[in-house]
Amino acid sequence: MPCKLIFRQLFEKESSTYTYLLADSLHPDKPALLIDPVDRTVDRDLALVKELGLKLIYAINTHVHADHVTGSGLIKTKVPGVKSIISKASNAKADLFVEPGDKIYIGDIYLEVRATPGHTLGCLTYVTGDGVNQPQPRMAFTGDALLIRGCGRTDFQGGSSDKLYDSVHSQARI
Repeated sequence: MPCKLIFRQLFEKESSTYTYLLADSLHPDKPALLIDPVDRTVDRDLALVKELGLKLIYAINTHVHADHVTGSGLIKTKVPGVKSIISKASNAKADLFVEPGDKIYIGDIYLEVRATPGHTLGCLTYVTGDGVNQPQPRMAFTGDALLIRGCGRTDFQGGSSDKLYDSVHSQARI
């Protein structure tokens, strides 16, 4: 079945954090997810979900954030049924834990889960699926592992510059 990806990049100025909204607009339920939601912008993000007529099913994080408070918990209080997702290796609290190789489905679109430790211990990269019915070009959501012209800090939460270099070079390719 063909899919049509809805994609929005949202920015939170104070922590310089990007949140991403993805949804399958051709699926009857119009399922959606938010990647790395920030607590300060939850109302803005949920207003966009409503404006687009989407059904938010997941709030997922690429890693445990030290620079801002995740919005996943707040979203769960405002939207019944939303599930939070994070890496099993992060040792954080969530409804669902993912590991490298897992797939997260929103309708007929999926994200591949890839381990990219180095910024923090349980860092993940989510890569849009590969295949005829998946959105092209593919995208990788790296959180703070990769930044514009740089990479995330490696001096806290189990960070390692060697691990970050190796994991990004082997796992963040699309």
